[in-house]
Amino acid sequence: MTAAELLSSAVEKSGRKSSVQLPAQFARIQKHGDTSTPLSRMFTQGEVTLKLYLTLVMLTRQEPHSLYRIRPDHYWAGLLGYEELNDADPIPGNGTRRIKRAMRNLEKGGPDETGWITRTRVPGRGFEITVVHPPGPMVAPYITAPIQLWSRGWINVMSARALFVYVCLRLVLAGKDDDHGAHVSAWDRKRFAIGDDTWQRGMKELVALQLARSETDRVTANRWSSDLSKRKVKVYYLNNTYLLSNDSPTEPVDLS
Repeated sequence: MTAAELLSSAVEKSGRKSSVQLPAQFARIQKHGDTSTPLSRMFTQGEVTLKLYLTLVMLTRQEPHSLYRIRPDHYWAGLLGYEELNDADPIPGNGTRRIKRAMRNLEKGGPDETGWITRTRVPGRGFEITVVHPPGPMVAPYITAPIQLWSRGWINVMSARALFVYVCLRLVLAGKDDDHGAHVSAWDRKRFAIGDDTWQRGMKELVALQLARSETDRVTANRWSSDLSKRKVKVYYLNNTYLLSNDSPTEPVDLS
């Protein structure tokens, strides 16, 4: 099966119908003195770690958040498009090795340093996996990742940068229609623990994928004062309708 077919099948078996919900503190710093978030830490551990964790959360919607089937590591490599095994080339390679590293990353460094997943080997079959979902109250605003991010293959064509920015925008624009945007200031980006270069390059990729856009607009300089002068800022929008209605391209976009 292709990665697209594996993703579609996995979503269907997950039982999810609309979205994956994550608390705001998964992406945004909440306490003074903190310098990172679970999202930013997974980003620094690499694309595979971030995509694998979000996918495992999507697949485990009910407590105790255990996978419904035991899967070998090469299954996840195929699902996320890192490797395609077939009868002519049945031996797992670099894609599976990347999954193994990502699994090890997720087995440590989670809440209270207990890990984001636990794995128990089942000889000859793979691993039983239980997923630790992000802790925190699910109060508005929170992150909602549409199920089409997986079922239409979008997660497999996004880089880690683009996925990082996308999750942040899902929080910033929570509950807003496509024609309502928001400015994301340098202070906002600091609370997301995302660097300016990562933000700019991730946003550029989302624009190329037609999943987001930005416009320069004039807004009130300081809404808390009597100064009603306007200044130009960049306002960001998500193209949710496009993501929900279209399959992803077959290859990542060329940004050269």
